[in-house]
Amino acid sequence: MTQFPDFGKWLTLSEAIKSQTATRKGINNMPTQREYDNMVRLYNAVYVPICERFGKLPVSSFFRCPALNKAVGGSATSDHVQGRAIDIDCDGLGEGYPTNKELFEWVRTHLEFDQVIQEFPDADGNPGWVHVGYRSPTQNRKRALKAVSQNGKTIYEVE
Repeated sequence: MTQFPDFGKWLTLSEAIKSQTATRKGINNMPTQREYDNMVRLYNAVYVPICERFGKLPVSSFFRCPALNKAVGGSATSDHVQGRAIDIDCDGLGEGYPTNKELFEWVRTHLEFDQVIQEFPDADGNPGWVHVGYRSPTQNRKRALKAVSQNGKTIYEVE
């Protein structure tokens, strides 16, 4: 099994690939060199600036190998499989930390990104988590979206 170095002071490789589903199902969730390189780019362009602004925030999902992505019901085209997306859920952290909605707005206005998605906002408009995708400065589309459930299907609305 290939072992890569940690990303930096804000995130270890172990945190980036951690998954209860992978552990439970015996799935090896280790990225390839290409996927790891994508993760490094996202870490530096997205997660470091977020942590420098707000402090370390919990990563709920970063890399997912194809088997894990299938096991969790992820999209067949999920950027998590390429190491190009991170999910952050900072609700409930308390005073001094942003809500998920505040994090979404900050990323939208301050960072370079491919997609930033408010995932399934509640009645008050606060998403359950924030998904941020990053490819490269020349490939990023700067798409701000909101994921909502309609008749059991996920619909993405432009924000």
